[in-house]
Amino acid sequence: MMLVGCSTASEPSAAQGRTISTAMGEVTVPETVESVVVLEGRRDLDIALALGLPVKGFPYDGPETGVELPLPIADELAQAREAGGEQLFLADEIDIEAIAQAQPDLIVGRFEDIEPLADELTQIAPVVPVGSHDEGITWQDDLLLVAQATGTEARAAELIAQYDAKLTEVRSVHSAAIAATPVAPMAYGLEGTEVAATRMQSVVLQELSAVPSTAFSEAITDGAVEFGPEQTLEKFRDAGALLVLADTQEEWAAAQKDPLFAQLPAVQSGAVIRSDKMTHEGGPITAFHVLDLVDELYGRIG
Repeated sequence: MMLVGCSTASEPSAAQGRTISTAMGEVTVPETVESVVVLEGRRDLDIALALGLPVKGFPYDGPETGVELPLPIADELAQAREAGGEQLFLADEIDIEAIAQAQPDLIVGRFEDIEPLADELTQIAPVVPVGSHDEGITWQDDLLLVAQATGTEARAAELIAQYDAKLTEVRSVHSAAIAATPVAPMAYGLEGTEVAATRMQSVVLQELSAVPSTAFSEAITDGAVEFGPEQTLEKFRDAGALLVLADTQEEWAAAQKDPLFAQLPAVQSGAVIRSDKMTHEGGPITAFHVLDLVDELYGRIG
């Protein structure tokens, strides 16, 4: 699915609005968008908030998901709530009736969520699908697509320029550490570890030209790799810095007690930063957040 490469936007008019090409075909969005509902809650919500769109409805994670760290989009989401935004349904449990009652001018969501509900959703409002890094679609691609649909191209360009400038700054400040230190984004779980090359942490590290550790290199080649406890010690031994993804406090506490984890050089030197699943995917706000974590991580390298 190529969203931006084939996207074109017509001149807006009061009668027709803005017409763009998407993975769902051509979509016409009203020239004035006063209410937006998002479906998934990560990339779609991040982009809508970053562009300053009037987000009136969004999903939420239930208490069983174990999300404990502050959301990267917490401040922007709080502002949306103050402006009347509401949680409409649980994540992964899209409620068509709740969306219809919200009367949005625009719906934004993942293509995979939209596709089985396309008929119902398009009867409510125009629908703009976004993708994921797993599909080879960057957050920058989707940011520009949603911006074309909503007349916020200037804001999108500003966000991308700011992110590129921050990348350059971090690369310059930590040039020696970046060049000399193999690094890995490790997902730590009670049953083992994993590295996925398409998660936001991995994408940001690659954009920064980080030196990948053995495990990270394998993930870049294969897409994702998983390791048992003994393999973890072997595969991450050369990593001088680790961005550890632990979704729950239970998993993070288990890592602290794990004698194999404690033997990793990055852990022994303190070059470890924790993150969680809410930074696996996202838009510009999440990308900036991950870049800040990476900045902090390289700052811990002695």
